Amino acid sequence: MRNILKLEFIKTLGYPGFRTIVILHAVLFLLVVVIGSRVNLQFQGIKLDILVSFPYVWETLSWIGSWFNILLGILAIILVGNEFQFRTFRKQIIDGVSRNQLLNAKMIVMATLSIYALVLVLLSSFLLGFVYSDSITISSVFEKSPFVFVLFIQSFAYMMLGMLFALVLKNNAISIVTFILFFFPGEPILRAFFPDSIDRFFPIKIISNLTPMPDFLGITSKQLIQINGKSPSFQSMGLMPENLNVWFAALVCLAYIGLFYLLSKYVIERKNF
Repeated sequence: MRNILKLEFIKTLGYPGFRTIVILHAVLFLLVVVIGSRVNLQFQGIKLDILVSFPYVWETLSWIGSWFNILLGILAIILVGNEFQFRTFRKQIIDGVSRNQLLNAKMIVMATLSIYALVLVLLSSFLLGFVYSDSITISSVFEKSPFVFVLFIQSFAYMMLGMLFALVLKNNAISIVTFILFFFPGEPILRAFFPDSIDRFFPIKIISNLTPMPDFLGITSKQLIQINGKSPSFQSMGLMPENLNVWFAALVCLAYIGLFYLLSKYVIERKNF
């Protein structure tokens, strides 16, 4: 398995498209973060740079990072689709590599990419938090830090879903278009036929809601006013629906990852290479 992984990373790192998408992912994320943090707006005494100070920076940057996870899903499609295009899966099977080993090697590559996405957000959050926080304590630095680790689950889930599309459709262009259309309008249209109690458990919705938009109203209002001892929020005002508990949602996403793996295994065991 070690030799298979070594070959897998040689193929991946040596592919120009991989380097292009990873660099694009990092540049776009950092560009949005830098520009957003430099916008110094004040409204009636409220400073919006509180959103990139501890402890709120973890939520803010995790949400921004989630915007670009679809790029990682597309990258997963390309990496798997190239195996069909260049017939490398076929050659490795002829050389004695099992189909499960091929699948597991791809999963390890995707897990590595998810770690990269996590580290990118983690380091950026630490840097901005220390720059923009007025007072820094251990409790404020780490209060919401576990929140960022669900980004790993989210990016991994996107890539596992992308791999499933690539294995089923075998064509990069068709897989990418289908993948994007599944995000919108495919699943949203399908969810419209189900009640809210079921709607929230659809794969794309629950995976994307792992990193929900921060409650900007609730965060910024803490600088000025509290209503009945509690800061107002989008949810309390009825402007946004209540989200599932993030850790419960993470468990459901892990179940979906397991499902994507089993479906991928089923497909790859029956696919004619």
